[in-house]
Formats: sequence, C-alpha cells, structure tokens
Amino acid sequence: MKNIQYILILFLALSIFSCEDDDILKLNESKYTPATNIMGFGETLAISKATKTESIEVAYTPAYYGVDLVVTHTLQFSTASDFSDPVTFDVDASDDAFTFSVGALNEFLTESLLLPVDEEADVYARVVTNSLEGVDTLYSSVVNFKTTPYLDILFAPNTLYLFGDGVGRIAQNNKLRLNKVHSEPDDNWMIVWMEATGTFKICSDVDYKGVIGKVGDPVSGEYTLGTVDNRGEDIPVPGTAGYYTVGVDLANNKLLIEPANVYICGDNVGGWPTSSVVEENKFQLDAENKTMYLTKSLLGGELRLHVTHPYISASDWWHAEFIFLDGKIEYRADGGDQERVSISGGTQTIELDFINQTGKMK
Repeated sequence: MKNIQYILILFLALSIFSCEDDDILKLNESKYTPATNIMGFGETLAISKATKTESIEVAYTPAYYGVDLVVTHTLQFSTASDFSDPVTFDVDASDDAFTFSVGALNEFLTESLLLPVDEEADVYARVVTNSLEGVDTLYSSVVNFKTTPYLDILFAPNTLYLFGDGVGRIAQNNKLRLNKVHSEPDDNWMIVWMEATGTFKICSDVDYKGVIGKVGDPVSGEYTLGTVDNRGEDIPVPGTAGYYTVGVDLANNKLLIEPANVYICGDNVGGWPTSSVVEENKFQLDAENKTMYLTKSLLGGELRLHVTHPYISASDWWHAEFIFLDGKIEYRADGGDQERVSISGGTQTIELDFINQTGKMK
C-alpha cells in the first residue's frame, strides 16, 4: 500500500513539473499571468521636500502561475520605455501593493536612477515577479508617469559627513560626521585632520548620498555651498596639514574652515568663557603625531573642554562642548548635560586624537 502511495506522489510531481529542452520549467499547461493593473503613480506624480514623510502606495494585481507558488514581486524603474537600463527599487512588497515614502522615492530617483533635480522627467515602471529557480520571470506591462525630483541634501535627517582625499577618507573609515551645535539647529561643526593637499565635499550619509561642494570662490575664507541649481565643486583643504574646525551654517548655506581652537575651562583653570579663552588654556598641535595637547598646572575638578568657531556663540561655549569618557571622545551636540569627569590638581598633559576620537591624561 505504501509503495502505491509513493508512486502516486511521484506521478503527481511529474504532472506538475515537466522540463523543456531549454531547462525552463513549465507548470502543467498553466497560463502564466504577469502582474497587472498597476495604480498609484498617475500621469504626473507630484513630490516635494515638504511632503517627504508622506506615503505613496502603488497597488497591483499579483502575478499568477496557474498553481499556488511562492512568488516575489519587485518594483523596477527605467528612464527608457524598453527598460534597456532598469534599476530595482529596494522596497518591500505586500501581497498586492508597494508602500514607500516620498523621500525614499526621491532619493532613489536622484541617486540610483540619476535624474536631475528640478527638471520634469519621464519615468517608466513595471512589476517583476520571480518564483522557483528555473521558472520564468514575469514582467508586467509598463506604466509611464512624469515627476520632478527635488534636491534634498539631508536624505538622512540631521546628519552631515565629510569625505575626500583631503580629509583622509580611507584612513578615517568614512566616519567623518559633523556634530550639531547645541541650541543652533542650522549649525554643525567638527574637528578633522586635513592633509597638505587634496579636497573634500559634504554628503548626508556614509554612502555618499546628497553630495554638495562649493560654488565660486571663498569670501574672507567662507565658502558658499551648493544649491538646487548647482551642487558645486570640490572644496580645497587649506594647504598645511593639521587639525581644522569645519563649521557649516545651513541657514545661510555657508561653510568656514579655520585651524582648530580647543580650550579647557571651568574649575581646573578658575575661569569660564569668555575669560578662560586665552592662549595658556589653548591646546597645541602635535603635527608629527597628529594629536592636540595641553600641558598645564591644573587646580582639579570637573574637566570641561570646548571648541571655538565663528559659527558658535562665544558666550555659549557649551554649545560646542565635549569630553572623553573611558578614553573615547563624546560630544554634547544637541543633547543634555554630559557625564562629568573630575581630575586631580597638579601639572598634567591632556592629549586628544581626533582621528581615532580618543583622549587621555598623561
């Protein structure tokens, strides 16, 4: 009896799958039906930075192979009606719809499909269906719509990064993220080692999306950043290797580079900014070892460090405060009061390494 059951199962399997000469499986005599009825783009799809968090739903009737199979639907776009240059949009599909944000679509259109911003473009879309290995891939009919991508520098909210040969992109593992200036939401800063030669640009994440550079020549050392019409060119480094503070003022679309000015303040030196912003409290550059250091007789107490820059209010030094905890530099940025570290009085050397983001007492 068991042998008869095994024979019946084998017969059923063979009746479902038969192999053609070209090694493509055919499921019985089933008629394959690709996805149909793609809706959600319209003739013109209006997108904007103001609506970037809103959702777009593209619905469709799923493909069918004539029998129940596990299938995967993906959404594909192209700038050509014959899909000679297709690009797949990495977005999850439910049984009969794709849902994604306006911002995610705009990022895909500008960074993957390489559409220019502020220019209306024709875009073609289709649903691609895959199933078992060896079973035909199915392609829906193509739908066409018009849309106008927008420039969104901050694809990743509230983040800006530097990259380029002038700032040691490879050596520093692409993690050159700017810090927020506390209470000043449009301002950002970071201390970075710059080589004697080279250039850099700004991007919005470690995958180099939202890239902008400078437009024109600097005025009093201040650069104008890229705009919707012109993302700009590479920004040159100052020309002398060392640590520099890069400040970015998004409200006015400006960037300013100056040699890093780091100070100690508070109980250890018996003064607070601006009275403590004096040469004897300023960290010095050790270019050979790529560190900054301060050797000084300290009074003892909480260690308070900060950076100065024209984009940071001199009286609000804590807007650009930082500390090192367990050897790792931690920035206050737009957060609350940091954990405090107290040190003993006496002559000591504080050493800061902004490449490896470490600090120590010697």
